Amino acid sequence: MSKLKSNYTILLNHNLVIEFHSGILTALNYIEFKKKLLNDSLFKADLNHLIDFKNVKFNTNPTDISDFVDFLKSRTQFLGNRKVAFVTNTPNQVVSTTIYKLTQGNLNQEVEIFSTEENALKWLNIPNSVIKDVLKIINKLK
Repeated sequence: MSKLKSNYTILLNHNLVIEFHSGILTALNYIEFKKKLLNDSLFKADLNHLIDFKNVKFNTNPTDISDFVDFLKSRTQFLGNRKVAFVTNTPNQVVSTTIYKLTQGNLNQEVEIFSTEENALKWLNIPNSVIKDVLKIINKLK
Protein backbone atom coordinates (compact mmCIF):
# COMPACT_ATOMS: atom_id res chain seq x y z
CA MET A 1 0.00 0.00 0.00
CA SER A 2 1.06 3.52 -0.65
CA LYS A 3 0.60 6.98 0.73
CA LEU A 4 -2.95 7.96 1.71
CA LYS A 5 -5.14 9.17 -1.15
CA SER A 6 -8.36 10.83 -0.08
CA ASN A 7 -11.36 12.20 -1.94
CA TYR A 8 -14.63 13.59 -0.74
CA THR A 9 -17.84 15.12 -1.93
CA ILE A 10 -20.47 17.11 -0.09
CA LEU A 11 -24.11 16.40 -0.93
CA LEU A 12 -25.98 19.22 0.77
CA ASN A 13 -29.33 18.00 -0.57
CA HIS A 14 -28.79 14.77 1.41
CA ASN A 15 -27.02 16.38 4.40
CA LEU A 16 -24.05 14.14 3.68
CA VAL A 17 -20.30 14.15 3.31
CA ILE A 18 -18.84 11.12 1.58
CA GLU A 19 -15.17 10.36 2.12
CA PHE A 20 -13.19 7.71 0.26
CA HIS A 21 -9.66 6.81 1.32
CA SER A 22 -7.02 4.40 0.05
CA GLY A 23 -3.46 3.68 1.11
CA ILE A 24 -1.81 3.96 4.50
CA LEU A 25 -3.66 6.13 7.00
CA THR A 26 -1.83 7.78 9.89
CA ALA A 27 -3.28 10.19 12.41
CA LEU A 28 -1.25 13.01 10.87
CA ASN A 29 -2.31 12.52 7.25
CA TYR A 30 -5.95 12.05 8.28
CA ILE A 31 -5.89 15.25 10.35
CA GLU A 32 -4.47 17.11 7.33
CA PHE A 33 -7.30 15.72 5.19
CA LYS A 34 -9.89 16.77 7.79
CA LYS A 35 -8.48 20.31 7.90
CA LYS A 36 -8.96 20.56 4.12
CA LEU A 37 -12.53 19.24 4.41
CA LEU A 38 -13.44 21.61 7.25
CA ASN A 39 -12.20 24.56 5.16
CA ASP A 40 -14.38 23.67 2.17
CA SER A 41 -16.89 26.45 1.54
CA LEU A 42 -19.72 23.90 1.26
CA PHE A 43 -18.92 22.26 4.59
CA LYS A 44 -21.28 22.96 7.47
CA ALA A 45 -21.84 21.58 10.92
CA ASP A 46 -24.43 18.82 11.31
CA LEU A 47 -23.57 17.10 8.02
CA ASN A 48 -23.64 13.33 8.38
CA HIS A 49 -20.59 11.42 7.17
CA LEU A 50 -20.08 8.19 5.27
CA ILE A 51 -16.38 7.35 5.51
CA ASP A 52 -15.18 4.51 3.31
CA PHE A 53 -12.04 2.94 4.77
CA LYS A 54 -12.27 -0.36 2.84
CA ASN A 55 -9.06 0.37 0.91
CA VAL A 56 -7.05 1.67 3.89
CA LYS A 57 -4.41 0.14 6.11
CA PHE A 58 -4.41 1.94 9.45
CA ASN A 59 -0.93 2.74 10.72
CA THR A 60 -2.25 3.96 14.07
CA ASN A 61 -2.30 3.03 17.71
CA PRO A 62 -4.69 4.05 20.51
CA THR A 63 -2.63 7.17 21.25
CA ASP A 64 -2.87 8.28 17.60
CA ILE A 65 -6.62 7.80 17.69
CA SER A 66 -6.82 9.78 20.92
CA ASP A 67 -4.83 12.57 19.23
CA PHE A 68 -7.37 12.59 16.40
CA VAL A 69 -10.25 12.76 18.90
CA ASP A 70 -8.50 15.71 20.58
CA PHE A 71 -8.19 17.39 17.17
CA LEU A 72 -11.95 17.02 16.67
CA LYS A 73 -12.72 18.21 20.21
CA SER A 74 -10.80 21.41 19.45
CA ARG A 75 -13.10 21.99 16.48
CA THR A 76 -16.53 21.09 17.82
CA GLN A 77 -18.02 24.17 16.16
CA PHE A 78 -17.58 22.31 12.86
CA LEU A 79 -19.22 19.10 14.02
CA GLY A 80 -22.70 19.84 15.29
CA ASN A 81 -24.97 16.86 15.84
CA ARG A 82 -24.21 14.24 13.26
CA LYS A 83 -24.03 10.60 12.37
CA VAL A 84 -20.78 9.02 11.21
CA ALA A 85 -20.86 5.72 9.33
CA PHE A 86 -17.55 3.93 8.81
CA VAL A 87 -17.40 1.33 6.05
CA THR A 88 -14.73 -1.31 6.67
CA ASN A 89 -13.82 -4.82 5.58
CA THR A 90 -10.65 -5.92 7.42
CA PRO A 91 -9.87 -6.58 11.08
CA ASN A 92 -7.30 -3.73 11.02
CA GLN A 93 -10.01 -1.30 9.92
CA VAL A 94 -12.60 -2.60 12.38
CA VAL A 95 -10.21 -2.38 15.33
CA SER A 96 -9.17 1.22 14.59
CA THR A 97 -12.71 2.45 13.97
CA THR A 98 -13.97 0.65 17.06
CA ILE A 99 -11.28 2.27 19.21
CA TYR A 100 -12.38 5.62 17.79
CA LYS A 101 -16.03 4.85 18.50
CA LEU A 102 -15.22 3.93 22.09
CA THR A 103 -12.92 6.90 22.79
CA GLN A 104 -14.78 9.71 21.01
CA GLY A 105 -16.29 11.04 24.22
CA ASN A 106 -18.88 13.80 23.93
CA LEU A 107 -18.57 14.84 20.29
CA ASN A 108 -22.36 14.93 19.74
CA GLN A 109 -22.22 12.22 17.14
CA GLU A 110 -23.51 8.72 16.67
CA VAL A 111 -20.94 6.35 15.21
CA GLU A 112 -21.56 2.96 13.62
CA ILE A 113 -19.41 0.58 11.63
CA PHE A 114 -20.70 -1.17 8.49
CA SER A 115 -19.42 -3.63 5.94
CA THR A 116 -21.38 -2.15 3.01
CA GLU A 117 -22.03 1.36 1.78
CA GLU A 118 -25.69 0.52 1.21
CA ASN A 119 -26.33 -0.37 4.86
CA ALA A 120 -24.40 2.71 5.98
CA LEU A 121 -26.55 4.92 3.72
CA LYS A 122 -29.74 3.40 5.10
CA TRP A 123 -28.57 4.10 8.66
CA LEU A 124 -27.78 7.68 7.59
CA ASN A 125 -31.44 8.02 6.51
CA ILE A 126 -30.72 8.33 2.81
CA PRO A 127 -34.00 7.49 1.03
CA ASN A 128 -34.09 4.13 -0.75
CA SER A 129 -35.06 5.95 -3.94
CA VAL A 130 -31.66 7.70 -4.14
CA ILE A 131 -29.30 5.10 -2.67
CA LYS A 132 -28.37 3.81 -6.14
CA ASP A 133 -27.44 7.33 -7.26
CA VAL A 134 -25.35 7.93 -4.13
CA LEU A 135 -23.56 4.61 -4.67
CA LYS A 136 -22.61 5.81 -8.16
CA ILE A 137 -21.13 8.96 -6.62
CA ILE A 138 -19.13 6.83 -4.18
CA ASN A 139 -17.77 4.75 -7.06
CA LYS A 140 -16.64 7.93 -8.85
CA LEU A 141 -14.65 8.94 -5.75
CA LYS A 142 -12.73 5.67 -5.93
